[in-house]
Amino acid sequence: MWRGDGTPLRSGCEFRASIGGTPAADYLRAMRFSKVIGHAELKAKLIGNIREGRVAHAQLFMGPRGSGNLPLALAYAQYLLCADRELGDSCGTCVPCVQVQKLEHPDLHLAFPIFIEEKKPKTCDRFLPLFRSLVAREPYFDTDRWRDEIGSENKQLIVGIDIAREIQQRLSLRSFRGGYKVMLMWMPQFMNKEAANNLLKILEEPEPRTVFLLVSDDPDQLLATIISRTQLIKVPPIPPISIAGALLEKFPDLSRSEAEMIGLRSEGDLLEAISMAEKGEEELFGFFRDWLRACFNRSVVETGEFTEKFQKLGREKQKSFLRYALQLIRQCVLQWQQVPELVRSEGEENDFVVRFSKLLHQNNAEGIRLALEDAHHHIERNANPKILFMDMSYRIMGLLKSKAPA
Repeated sequence: MWRGDGTPLRSGCEFRASIGGTPAADYLRAMRFSKVIGHAELKAKLIGNIREGRVAHAQLFMGPRGSGNLPLALAYAQYLLCADRELGDSCGTCVPCVQVQKLEHPDLHLAFPIFIEEKKPKTCDRFLPLFRSLVAREPYFDTDRWRDEIGSENKQLIVGIDIAREIQQRLSLRSFRGGYKVMLMWMPQFMNKEAANNLLKILEEPEPRTVFLLVSDDPDQLLATIISRTQLIKVPPIPPISIAGALLEKFPDLSRSEAEMIGLRSEGDLLEAISMAEKGEEELFGFFRDWLRACFNRSVVETGEFTEKFQKLGREKQKSFLRYALQLIRQCVLQWQQVPELVRSEGEENDFVVRFSKLLHQNNAEGIRLALEDAHHHIERNANPKILFMDMSYRIMGLLKSKAPA
C-alpha cells in the first residue's frame, strides 16, 4: 500500500494484538498468534489441532486480501516448530522461535512467486532476503506490494518448474532438528501447470512429519487437483472492531468513531483500512464526485481531463480509487433500496449518497457496479489506464441517462 507521498506503508508489526498484549519492540515477536489481528476463534482451533496431534500434511490458508492469512500461517508454523509451546501460543523466545521470526529456521522452507530474468536463477533463493525483509516490516501485504519490493514492474509473476524442483529437493532432506519440516508457499495460484503437476505426488504423499502450508487469496486460480489434496483453512475478513483497534494503535490521532467507520467500510481488508486512514478519503471523494458529475453532464472535455488525472495516479492509487468508488456506490445502492440504517457514510459523503441514490434504478445500478468492477479487474492486469478510464466513463454516461423502468 502507499502513503500520500508515495512511500510504502508499514503495518503488521506496529500493531498491538487485538486480543491483548503489548506492541512489539521489533519484528522478532511478529509471528506469534497473539500478534495476528482478530480471528480469535480460528487461532484457538489451529492451536488445538496441533496440541491434539491433528496436523494435516497439506493445508490451504484461503482468505481475501488483507485478511491476515499469511501472518496466520506463519504463526501456525512457529507454534508447530516451537521447542517450548505455551497453552495458547508459541513461547517466542526459544531458538526455533527466534529462527522462525527471522524466517531463517532450517526446517522452514519458503516458496513464492518471482519474475524471470535471462541468465539468472529461476528459483526463490535470490529473492529470499527481500521476502524476509518485507515480512519483517509488513506481515500484511499483497502481491502488488511484493511487486514493488522486487521491482518486477509489469513483469509476470510465476512459480515455475524450477521452484517446484527446488521444493522437492529440499523436502527430500532430513529434518535439521528432528521434528517437523514446513514448506510455506505464498500465493500458489501463480504456479504454472508444469510446476503444479510436478508437486502433486509430494503433496499427496509427503515425507513423514512434512507439512505444506499454502497461502492464497485467489484459490479459484489453483488447479482442482491441488485443492483436493489440501485441508481448507478458511480465513474470513478481519472483524471491523479488530481493524478499528489496530488503526487506533497505528494512528494515535485517529478518533475512535473514525476508526470504527473505517473498520466497517474496509469490509475486513486491513490493507484497505490502512490506506483509508493514511491518506484520508477527502481527495478520493472529491475526485469521484466531480468525475461522476462530468459523466452525468456528458461533458466529454471534462471527462477527458479526469482521464489524464487518473492516468497520472499510478496503478496502486488507480486501484485504490476504484475500490473506494465501489464502496461508495454500494452505500448509494443501500440508500436507494431504502435501508439507510445500513449506510456507513457521514458529512458531505452522506449528502452525496442521498442525492446520487435518487439517480439509481433497476436499469443502471447493476451496470454501474459492473463498470467499476471491470475497470478494477483490468487495471490489475495492466490494462492501459487512459483507454480503460475513458471507456468506463462512457459506459457510466449512458447508464446515468438510461430511463427507469415504467
